Amino acid sequence: MEDFDGYRDERPSLNYVENLVGARDIEFEQKFVTLLKSEFSWDLGKYLYHIKLDEPRAAAEIVHKLKYKISVLGMEKTFAFAEEHKERLHTGDVTFDEDFKRVLKKINVFLELLD
Repeated sequence: MEDFDGYRDERPSLNYVENLVGARDIEFEQKFVTLLKSEFSWDLGKYLYHIKLDEPRAAAEIVHKLKYKISVLGMEKTFAFAEEHKERLHTGDVTFDEDFKRVLKKINVFLELLD
């Protein structure tokens, strides 16, 4: 677990997005955040669906998508955790599921507060 120690303490932020678009393009930033929220919500639902149906390999494909959203939110250690979780899911191992769900909840709350 040493590659992602401390992931539980990471908090999502929009620093990456703000640096990407700069202070000049608020409209683009708002569109980007709207898209991020929409895609995250969709992927979250699909992840939970596949986990509920005991389809870890299908859930791994969703984690692959989610980890890039995690990266955009500046959560580097959590990205590494998601990568490890994805690899384990490919082998049918769901031991990190509860921790990953906590991460997803933290991100979902953050995104909901962006309105």
